[in-house]
Amino acid sequence: MTPNPPGLGAGGANPGFMTVKFDVNAPFDFSSYQYWIVFNTSGNGLSPDTQPARNNYAAFSDAIQVAGAGGATFAKPYQFIKNPTNPAIPPTLQALIVSPLQLQYIANSNGTGTEFSVTFQRAIFRNIATPTPGPTPTPKGSPLPYSPNWTFNAFVTQANTQNQLIFVNSMGQFGPTDTTWQSPALAICTNFDNVVNARSTYLQIPPAAEIVTVELANNGSNRPCPP
Repeated sequence: MTPNPPGLGAGGANPGFMTVKFDVNAPFDFSSYQYWIVFNTSGNGLSPDTQPARNNYAAFSDAIQVAGAGGATFAKPYQFIKNPTNPAIPPTLQALIVSPLQLQYIANSNGTGTEFSVTFQRAIFRNIATPTPGPTPTPKGSPLPYSPNWTFNAFVTQANTQNQLIFVNSMGQFGPTDTTWQSPALAICTNFDNVVNARSTYLQIPPAAEIVTVELANNGSNRPCPP
């Protein structure tokens, strides 16, 4: 195994950064699907799953969405802003504004069209999403709990302009309806490089929506930590 370059952590990530590689069974189909990595940064130990209303979206903090439009693909970070008066209703999905230095996206990182990679500065998830101006502005969120212990799940959803999470697949055994997924602990103040296999046995999913593995490589060597 080639050692990481000096000063860089697992997967060659810079201090304070994480790289996620998302692999599917056939080339991505961005006309039909959106691909998501959802993180729970709160430290409550809950894993994101396909029925988030069961626990008032307590496992949904932030996400990276990879999607396509007009033949181009892109990665965007989002924050889930819970309703302060009724946490049982779906949260507002608000885009986070980041610089190219904070998030880098490689659309075809394995050369076969079945893997993308996103490298991001973990601190972007500590931001409070800026409300969207307009006649019905997005509510401003409260500061999110931010723990050194994260969980995650990966999802494939139906492509739609509203970015609604209409689940097609997940990392869990029962794919689009799974509530059994237990994320490995992501101790973000440490270096790790974990390849996590999807467990779905939902055989009617098209290959472009079949998640194979998600690799998470983290460099925890920033102080103080978190972020």
